[in-house]
Amino acid sequence: MVMPESTQVGEEAVDEEASIDSLCARIAGECRQGDRARFGELLSLTEPRVRRLIGRLSGVDDLDDLVQETYLRAWRSLASFRGESRFSTWLFRIAVNTTHTYRRSRKRLVSLPIDAEQTIPASRALDDRSLSLAYENALASLSIELRTVFVLHEAEGLTYREIAETVGCPIGTVMSRLHRARTKILDELRERLEELTP
Repeated sequence: MVMPESTQVGEEAVDEEASIDSLCARIAGECRQGDRARFGELLSLTEPRVRRLIGRLSGVDDLDDLVQETYLRAWRSLASFRGESRFSTWLFRIAVNTTHTYRRSRKRLVSLPIDAEQTIPASRALDDRSLSLAYENALASLSIELRTVFVLHEAEGLTYREIAETVGCPIGTVMSRLHRARTKILDELRERLEELTP
């Protein structure tokens, strides 16, 4: 039986991520045993996803610093990676904790930048750009706890169990936060769509 192309593509992406996770776990083991030069390979393999995750959680302010701090903490904690979870889950947990610590220390809400184009008159026709901006604003309005769970599930494709491991809370809490995040985003989008629709 031939599977639909979209299903095959989705499975290929999952297989590729699992393959990268397996490779990262092997490299991490070699780094722990003294081959420190290979840490650069870990960075190359994982940095795009880590950067995207942190960017979604914190906005663009200090993104480079947060990515660098995440990898510094990962390097220092490499001995704690035992392979009991996926490497990406372990690394995402460090990225999430680094971002949360940063936000708490700054004692301010870091949101995605708002530019003049985001103020869209109600008479203007609804387009993809305005929908995208409305979504980004809705995402930025979430608390860091809700945003973290939403981004890990919707953007990074983590399972409930992986998210629970990443953020350190029960699966039920993950499901509750995800439900609240979706509800808030939908409410924000409905409001925005009503403003944008002539």
